Amino acid sequence: MQFGHLGIALAIASLDPRPETYAIVGAAQFLPNADSLVIRAGWAPSEFHGTWSHSLAFCAAVGAVAAVLFGPWLGALAFASIAAHVIADLPTDTGIPVLLPFSRHRFTLNLWKNTGYWGRSMYFGYYRQPWPWILEGAVFALVAWRYAGLLA
Repeated sequence: MQFGHLGIALAIASLDPRPETYAIVGAAQFLPNADSLVIRAGWAPSEFHGTWSHSLAFCAAVGAVAAVLFGPWLGALAFASIAAHVIADLPTDTGIPVLLPFSRHRFTLNLWKNTGYWGRSMYFGYYRQPWPWILEGAVFALVAWRYAGLLA
């Protein structure tokens, strides 16, 4: 999921629409893809993307750190956000090793082809497939519904 990650962060942050919630939930939502920066810097091979940063252990660690730093409620929202990121990436054909370090098995729903982790070709290849439009459309419909309720 590409732009859908933004929608997921907005939907989760709508549970507690304060500036700090948006910042923490947004950071947690995009944190798993920070591994692509490590790859781009040349510190890890391209196969590193979507491994440790997409595991439940990583989600729990980030949630725990956020709970210590920002309190249990924002820690829980950070955990929910990062876990939602991992779940949103499950439809890729390469799969996600959610059980690292206990298992390297990659779980997948195999709904779309992985088109990379960086650049224009990633977006163009991803959005040429039907499932991203369907799933991200559902995410943004949820966001519209949540914010329509908040504004009413």
